[in-house]
Amino acid sequence: MTCPTQSRTRGAATASARRDARFDSGARTALSATSGTVLVLLIAACGGSAGSGPANSPDAPAGAEAQARSYPPNQISRAEIDERGANAHNAMQFLRRFRPAWLRSRGSNSLTSAGAMYAVVYIDNIRRPGGLSALFQVPLSEVRRMEFIGPGDATTRWGTGHQSGVILIVTGR
Repeated sequence: MTCPTQSRTRGAATASARRDARFDSGARTALSATSGTVLVLLIAACGGSAGSGPANSPDAPAGAEAQARSYPPNQISRAEIDERGANAHNAMQFLRRFRPAWLRSRGSNSLTSAGAMYAVVYIDNIRRPGGLSALFQVPLSEVRRMEFIGPGDATTRWGTGHQSGVILIVTGR
C-alpha cells in the first residue's frame, strides 16, 4: 500500500517533467527558427541567390541566359520579340507560342448567349474588327510592344464591352 504523501510527490515530479518537456520543445522550435534564419543569411551573403546558377555564369552559352530570363506575363517588349520570335511571322504566331493565356476564352457574354468571350484587339489604340483573327494581319517586324490589359483597366480606358480584356499592340507605324 502506498502512502498519500508518496503519491503526491510522484504526481508533482511527473507534472514538473511535463512542464520541462514543453519548455524544451519551445526552446527547440525557437532555436531551429533562429538557425534557419542564420542559414538563409549565410547563403545570401555567400552569393547563393536565385540568379547565380549555371545559366548566369560567364562560361554559359548566350542561349542559356535567354532561357533563364523571366518576362512579365502581361507585356511583351521589342527586345523579347527579337530574342524569342525568330520563327514567328505575325503577332498571332508569337502569342500562341509565348502567351497562349492571352488567347483563351474567359466565359460567356451573358446568361442568354452562350458564345465565348475573347479579348478585344486594339492596334495603336484603334479597335480592330474580327476579334483575335486581326492578330494574323500584324507582321511581327512592325510590333514595338504588346500588352494584355485586364477587363477592369480596359473598361476604364475604352469603356464597356471588354469583359475578357484587351490585347493592345503598339506598332512602329
